[in-house]
Amino acid sequence: MPFVCIFGTRLFGACDYFSVEGQEMFVRTKFYHFNFMPCAPEESFLFVADGRAIELPEVVGRSVGWAWLRYLAWVVFLTVMCVAVIFLTTGLTEEAWPWALVALSVVCLGVAIFVTVYKPKASEESKQEYLNMVGQVVARRYLHEQMAAAAAVHGGPAHEVVAIEQPPPYPGLHKDSVNVAPAGVPAAGSPTVIPNTGYPNTSTAVPTTGQPNVV
Repeated sequence: MPFVCIFGTRLFGACDYFSVEGQEMFVRTKFYHFNFMPCAPEESFLFVADGRAIELPEVVGRSVGWAWLRYLAWVVFLTVMCVAVIFLTTGLTEEAWPWALVALSVVCLGVAIFVTVYKPKASEESKQEYLNMVGQVVARRYLHEQMAAAAAVHGGPAHEVVAIEQPPPYPGLHKDSVNVAPAGVPAAGSPTVIPNTGYPNTSTAVPTTGQPNVV
């Protein structure tokens, strides 16, 4: 009979159950497993409504403990039952103790079923920590949605969206807003005298012949 090896990652150790507004939440841990035996924990998740999960910052020890406890409970049951069946079917002994193993296997089966279906409740401190994590995730998701909406409106990446302030309205040509120069003060760009030509008492240039006082 060939031996089948199954390995990979799988979620085990459901624990820390609590409810918020009628919605049940709990913690499970992803393990590397070999034939469904949880070997090495990798990361823990908080499962919320609709099967969504939030990755926790560290592995939850209670989840790891419950995963190994449930696995060992089933291993003990199967071991005791197999030993009892072997001694009863092969006639290796005439004593009655194999029947005691049958009774013990029934007890082990009940314990294995109980620890499998039992839902350990979260303490108030753990519950508050989980709710804080949920709030942070919701806040990040809301911020992401707001940035995506802003990017869609402005037509660019969210990190490049810049708020542009509108310039103040033009006041118009009102008496109070017009700068009027006082009398006697020349305005810029408007000369008040005619530029002279370098000749005294003349406003126009008169060519000379090169001799003084001769025109």
